[in-house]
Amino acid sequence: MIQPTHHEIGMDLARLSGRDPAKLGKSAARQWAARGLALQALARGDMPEAEKIMAHAGGRKEDV
Repeated sequence: MIQPTHHEIGMDLARLSGRDPAKLGKSAARQWAARGLALQALARGDMPEAEKIMAHAGGRKEDV
């Protein structure tokens, strides 16, 4: 079984949120892809990794 990529998951999330992935700018597309990657981390039960991904995607420095 082929697993979807974080990019594909992110674009699906964008569609579910009412956004057209074809009309997203590069920055917005990267944000949605990061959300897909974070969702994959959450599915593995890795909340710290999901938080790290979203902090990086949002341009926030993470407290280490």
